[in-house]
Parts: sequence; structure tokens; C-alpha cells
Amino acid sequence: MKLKTIYKSSLGLAISAVLAGVVATPALAGSVATNAALERADIGFATQNGGTTGGAKASSKNIFTVKNISQFKAALKANKGQPRIIQVKGIIDVSGGKAYSSFNDQKKRSQLQIPSNTTVIGITSNSGFKKGSLIIKNAKNVIVRNLYVESPVDVAPHFEKGDGWNAEWDGMNIIKSTNVWVDHMTFDDGSFTDNQYKTKDGWKYVQHDGELDIKHGSDFVTVSYSVFKNHDKTMLIGHSASNSKEDAGHLRVTLADNIFHKIEQRTPRVRFGKIHSFNNVFKGDAKASVYAFKAGYGLGQKGSIRSENNDYHINNLKDICKFVDVKKKNSTLVDSNSLYNGKTVSLSKCGPSSNVTWSVPYSYTLHYAKSMDKYLTAHAGAGHLSL
Repeated sequence: MKLKTIYKSSLGLAISAVLAGVVATPALAGSVATNAALERADIGFATQNGGTTGGAKASSKNIFTVKNISQFKAALKANKGQPRIIQVKGIIDVSGGKAYSSFNDQKKRSQLQIPSNTTVIGITSNSGFKKGSLIIKNAKNVIVRNLYVESPVDVAPHFEKGDGWNAEWDGMNIIKSTNVWVDHMTFDDGSFTDNQYKTKDGWKYVQHDGELDIKHGSDFVTVSYSVFKNHDKTMLIGHSASNSKEDAGHLRVTLADNIFHKIEQRTPRVRFGKIHSFNNVFKGDAKASVYAFKAGYGLGQKGSIRSENNDYHINNLKDICKFVDVKKKNSTLVDSNSLYNGKTVSLSKCGPSSNVTWSVPYSYTLHYAKSMDKYLTAHAGAGHLSL
């Protein structure tokens, strides 16, 4: 994928492929470490509505390199309302090494709200966050790239009648926000996998929620070259079936060149949204002892998916239509030029209707599905962005 780079003379920098970043507090901020920090989205819905440039217009005082949670939070707060680039060096423990003691404590300390006109980017091969959530809420024009996000573990799951103990916190949440580009990310349950869950009052004590949720009227979002792995309920697009006032006409999301590996379900589950899914790879096993595949696309209230050139490689799945979980008959799905375990397939027959009436408003390149697994294994996810 070719990316456009924005050069700002206001930076006062001769930008080369790699410049030495300053690991410091915001007061000592100044230089970009990589051209990738200035790149803009050039694929998918994030190119629409004026495009997505993140913090490319940041002045030198708003370019930070951080390596711990105190520095990251300071960079989020500095010079409120101004564009910023936050470069992450290494894995940041959002808890600061202090365990969360309660629901309220976790809510207060683990949620990292990213403001408008911001780029957050990992500048080493192993950069990211654990024990916390990236929140893009009421924001516009945000880019998040080249980061590993370990799914947060809810220390105090809430009980829902008929549904048992459920977790609250997602790895990333996009809420009431527009023009967001999520690129070269890795989302993973990591050190705490679902087989470590225990039971409470006869129910499984679920401590993971979603890896990436997009909801409450968010719009013009692209998720590209990212890896989602080792998780149950992976991606929710659209908050609820009753939330038409916020969501109808919004939730335009592109999923391009991603890998979903050892995922149980929701890749994604859609309500109201218009989802363009192409050049993705889905890998799993319906009989796996941990993260056994249940379903891929979830079709909820008026959800719509246009799927093209995807590779579905699911072992022990006898019926490819089980890849589609139809929740509402007013949803639509059309699929073309895809593969299921190496053979040509179309999921169009698996949805309630293949009458997808909306068209894709941007240009894009389709690749042969059979070539995507090898290619994306080498290029998708954190640490695979050219810096």
C-alpha cells in the first residue's frame, strides 16, 4: 500500500527516514523519529470526509517521545487543542506497576483518551500498551499505528442476568468519533488467555471484553494491516439494536489487509454500519481447545457488509455458512472472489439478503485471496511498519 507523506515546514526539521527521538517529558519534546509519524491514511473510509492526517500539523513543541505512562499522559494533556504526535518507545504498563484495586480504580487509571488531531505511533519493533485501554471519544482526525495492545483484564466483572459475569474494558474503543485510521496494530489477549478464566457462582468469570469496538455514531474509520488474535468477542461495530438515532447513516468502516487468527467470533459483528471488508485473512479451528472458532461476520440490526477477496481458512468447519452469524434478517451481505480452505466461495448465499445497495466511494486495489496469507504474515501487525 502506497502512503502519502505530509511534510510541514513549521517543524523546522530536515526529516530523514529515521531521526533520533527525544525520550523525555513534553517540556523536552521536539523531533520526529520516523517519516511514518507524518503519513496520512490513503485507503478506505478514513480518506473520505476531508481525509485523516492525525497530528501531521504538529509544531515541534507538540512532538513527544515517551516510554512510560507518566510521560504518555503528560503528552496527551500538553497544549490542549493543538495537533500532536506521540511516539511510543517500548511497552507501556498503563497501571504504572500498581495493580487495580476495584472497578472504579481501573476506570480512573486505565482509560487513555486520545484527543483530536493526534497521531500515536510506536517507533520501535516492540512498542505498545498493556493493562489499559486506548479511548478515542468525541474526537476527529486520529491516527494510531504500529502498537501492540494486550487486552485489558477486568479485575471486577459485572453480573448481567442471564449472561453471567462480563468484562467492561476493551483494548481500543472508538466512540462518537470521525476520521480514524488504525494501522499496523496487534491486538492480543497475550499473557492472560481465556483458558485461565475461573468460575464464580456457577458462571464463567469473563475478564476480557472486545479488542476493538467502534460505536455511538463513529464514522469514516479504516482498520488496515493489523492483527487480531487470541480472543473471543473481537470487534463490535454499532452499540445496540436500539441505537438507530446515533448509528443509522454512520459507522462507515473499512477493514483491509488484516489477519484474524484464533478468534472465536465478531470479525466484526455489525449493527447499522456499512462495512467494506477486503484482502483480509481469517484463520482458526472450530475444534481448538482454546479460542475455538464460532463465527466470523455477525449481522445485527440493519448491518451491511461488502466482502471481497478474503481468505477464510477455518479447520473443522463443515459448513462455510457457519462463518456468518445472522442476528437480524434486515441485514445484508455480499461476498465475491473469496476462498474457503483454498477453494473459491461466496458468502452471499449465507446472509438473509445479498442486496447491498451502497457503493464504495474510494479507489482501492484487490489482490488474489490465495496470496494474502503469506504476504500479510510478513507485513501486518505491530513491528511490521516500515520506519
